[in-house]
Amino acid sequence: MTEEYKSVLKCPNIAKPIKTVVTLGGDGIGPEVVNATVLILEGMNISGLEILKMPCGESAMKTHGKPFPEESKNAVDNCDAVLFGATHETAVQVIAYLRWGLGNYANIRPIKYFKGMETNFKPELVENIDYTFIRECTQGCYAAVGKEGKLTKLIKKGLISKPDIERWTEKAIYGLRVVSPQATDRVGRVACEVCMNRKNEGIGKGLLEIVCKPNIFRQQDGMFIKRISKIAKEEFPEIKVETYIVDDFAARLIRFPDYHDTIVIPNMMGDILSDEAAQIVGGLGVAGSGVYGPKIPYFEPTHGSAPDIAGQNIANPAAAIISTTLMLDYLGYESESKKLRKALENTLAGGLDIQNNWKTLPADAVPSSYRKDGKFGSTTNVAENVLEEYKKL
Repeated sequence: MTEEYKSVLKCPNIAKPIKTVVTLGGDGIGPEVVNATVLILEGMNISGLEILKMPCGESAMKTHGKPFPEESKNAVDNCDAVLFGATHETAVQVIAYLRWGLGNYANIRPIKYFKGMETNFKPELVENIDYTFIRECTQGCYAAVGKEGKLTKLIKKGLISKPDIERWTEKAIYGLRVVSPQATDRVGRVACEVCMNRKNEGIGKGLLEIVCKPNIFRQQDGMFIKRISKIAKEEFPEIKVETYIVDDFAARLIRFPDYHDTIVIPNMMGDILSDEAAQIVGGLGVAGSGVYGPKIPYFEPTHGSAPDIAGQNIANPAAAIISTTLMLDYLGYESESKKLRKALENTLAGGLDIQNNWKTLPADAVPSSYRKDGKFGSTTNVAENVLEEYKKL
């Protein structure tokens, strides 16, 4: 392995006697799922874990005059990890700082089917699903946000000609997509490391699936495949590499749902396909994630703020809980992480006997007939049951 690469999967201050987690609930259902998860964390009584709740989002604008108050930013800068809920678009500076400001670039999104979860697939097709996406999350189209413009600007730079304008019309808007060797290499190494960890733990099979669009983005995605394949071959020789065009792979997620292992993918494609994959195993309610880099990573559910159900205490906290298992593992609390994951698994397994367990199951884990009648657990109910299951282990 090259000297430049240092693993970002474990806290560099792992030997610290006290580790601080800053929670940023934010907007919509963010505070609800984060508070429910904090309820669990506090009940777990983890030695040396300090939890600091800080304001952000639209609610912080009302109390502090800005969506990301200086005291919250300072707390983030001095913590070991961040547990983040969600913010509305008006508070985009929060996520911008957590990702680009702190240099977090590797978005790990595990996809796992928990028995008992409601899904449109037959149980035998999804029961063995347990794979993960490693999404590069700083470049691609997201790297050039705000740098769109009229095509006439590109004529002046010699990138297109007047016949192009005639074909596309002057009202057409261009966007940029950026892929660099550095960003490709670093996310490639994280993906290889995750792939080997999964194999060593008996979860994966040592398969790295590189997914992008090289038939269209010949230079950019051609480089993405070439560089990551080279890293795998030279630095992780035990790994088997397969490459796929993204549209074909989207179909394979459905056609071969339990085949996959470790998927490394560019930014926007990873954002889309990981959401697709989440639907296969029950929806975004069980889609947690961690975003890692050299400084302070953040962990968040991928479902967003969901304003349509905010304030009702009905959001599924499972995605935030899954994100927390990643965070605990990062901080060195591996045994607690495994126990929490098992506690969540045991809670959701209540879906195998809906009639007797619906009061402790989230809305997206019960059939539509139950949801229609309001027969499902609140966010708090689910969290309390997860904590109860944790204490049994």
